[in-house]
Amino acid sequence: MRSEFLRLNTRDFIRGLIVVVICTFVTGLYQVIASGGQINWFTIKPVVIAVVGSAISYLTKNLLTNSKGDFMKSEQDGSDPKTGTQVI
Repeated sequence: MRSEFLRLNTRDFIRGLIVVVICTFVTGLYQVIASGGQINWFTIKPVVIAVVGSAISYLTKNLLTNSKGDFMKSEQDGSDPKTGTQVI
């Protein structure tokens, strides 16, 4: 089940971890190839920045998406906001 608006669940964190792993692999591979095979802080630093950025952006996107997949829209509970009665 998808998480509600402004809430995260385990599924969001697992998918975020998958995004981080893919980002780490792609960015790290590119940095190693571009630097000629040398691994030092100057080749690892862009990887760390990209990983943190991708994790924060993915979790923020999920935090601001409701259970129907609508971005920046609150949950629709089916009740009238003025009276609080159930709308059919």
